[in-house]
Amino acid sequence: MLHAFPDLADQSVWLVVPLVAGLIALRYVVLAGGALALITTFGRRLRHRRIQPIPFARRQLWREFGYSMLTALIFTLVGLFTVTVGREWGLSKVYLDPDQHGLVWLLLSVPVVVLIHDTYFYWTHRFMHLPSVYERVHKVHHLSTNPSPLAAMAFHPLEAVIEAGVIVFLTMLVPIHIGVLAVWALYMFATNVMGHLGYELLPRGLATHPLFGWLNTATGHNQHHRTFRSNYGLYTTIWDRLMGTLHPRYAELYDRTTGSRPTPDAAERPVNTGAPS
Repeated sequence: MLHAFPDLADQSVWLVVPLVAGLIALRYVVLAGGALALITTFGRRLRHRRIQPIPFARRQLWREFGYSMLTALIFTLVGLFTVTVGREWGLSKVYLDPDQHGLVWLLLSVPVVVLIHDTYFYWTHRFMHLPSVYERVHKVHHLSTNPSPLAAMAFHPLEAVIEAGVIVFLTMLVPIHIGVLAVWALYMFATNVMGHLGYELLPRGLATHPLFGWLNTATGHNQHHRTFRSNYGLYTTIWDRLMGTLHPRYAELYDRTTGSRPTPDAAERPVNTGAPS
């Protein structure tokens, strides 16, 4: 079938695979590894911001790292397929000239891309929590009930394909400048690392703030890993609030973790049902 896609059939294209995969892996090591080094070095000073008291196990860290390296390769292949086949079929709307769609769209496309991805992530995440799908695909990611930053890309290969599918979807749906694509990819990964940090570094009161309460937090995603349900969003809590899937004690746990409530309550204690929802 490669002869049907001249770009893919060109052997020089495949030389890019190890380079791109290496760059994705390097980004993972710098951001996820750097975050792990940070919380390890300053763990004692940050202990009042720790969401769960459970330590990261060495076996857990190696598992998260191994799956993440596989994900880096899958992301590379999906991205390569999108660029080559998308251009061959005239489906890809990625462009290089910033003047092609004007400065207004160039700036506006950043939040547009983020909100589209937030929607894509929420609904595919809900899909992967269907019992039959969860057991075969998403369970790998949930093996870490107290995830470390290294879990940011620790996906089953099929989940990695689903996660990378947003690139195909976005490049077909809206015009995206290559620079915007790069900025979004960096922001996406940084948000994912933050969600798996295990420590809440955002300020007190944010979970219920009238302007910024829609932003997702490390507390929210960590709570998802503990309960196996609720808090399905990535960048925001918008869809969780609209669909009634925000954990009822999310704000309580956030307040407790950030020191807004000095008295421990039930929101602090892990609740692992063992079943997806």
